[in-house]
Amino acid sequence: MESSATTRRRLRSKGTMRRRLTLASASVKINSDAIAAILAPIYNELPKTTAAGQHNLTYGEIEWPTLKLMLDYVQKQESPSSVASPSGSRFYDLGCGRGRAVLYMAMSGIFEHSVGIEVLPERVSLAKDALNKLRASIPIAGSRVKLFEASFLNPAFKYKDARLVFLSNMCFDNETQNAIFRKLNTEMPKGSLVFCSRAPSEILSAFETIGVEKVPMSWTPTSEIHILRHL
Repeated sequence: MESSATTRRRLRSKGTMRRRLTLASASVKINSDAIAAILAPIYNELPKTTAAGQHNLTYGEIEWPTLKLMLDYVQKQESPSSVASPSGSRFYDLGCGRGRAVLYMAMSGIFEHSVGIEVLPERVSLAKDALNKLRASIPIAGSRVKLFEASFLNPAFKYKDARLVFLSNMCFDNETQNAIFRKLNTEMPKGSLVFCSRAPSEILSAFETIGVEKVPMSWTPTSEIHILRHL
C-alpha cells in the first residue's frame, strides 16, 4: 500500500506538471492568419457601434492585415530592456472601440497583457461581449485582456510597460494630440513603438520615424500609418 509520504509527493508532482503545462500553453504564439480566422466570426456577429451627444466621434476599425503588419514590426524590433517579452510587456490601444486590436494582440502571445482604453460605454460594452466569446473558446488568450472605460489621458494610466501603443488619432484635436504624445514621451520605455494615423508635431524629436505604410482600415484600403520608435 502506498505510504502517505509517497502519496503527498505524487500529488505535488502532478500539481507541478499541471502548472508547467499551463505556463507552456500561455506562451504559445498563434499564427496571425489563424487569429483573424478565430476573431472574424466574433466581430461579424457583434453589433456595429454608434455614438451621440458630446462623444459623437468618428469611428472606424483597423483591418486584420494591418494588425499583422504591426506584429511584424514588433517582432523585428528588440524588446525595450525594461519590458522583456512577453513577461512585463503590454500592448495598448488608446481608443479601442469594440476591442478588435486588443483581442488580436492578446492572442499573438507576445505580450503579457493587451490593454484597451475607451471613453464610450457602448463601445466598451461591445468589446466586453467580444472578450466573453473569446474567453469561452480560448481562456488563456482572454485572460491577457484588460478593458477600461476611461480617458487614455487619465493619470492613473502609466505607459512604462508599453512595448507597442496604437492610436487612430486622425481626428484628434491638437490639444489631445499633443497631450497624449507628451504623456507617452514621459512614460514609455526607450525603444518601444507607436503606431498612429497622424505623426506628432509638437514633440516629433522625441520619436524616430522608422516607417510610413499604406494600410487597410475600415474607411479606406490605403490609410497612412506612421511607425515611431521612442528614443
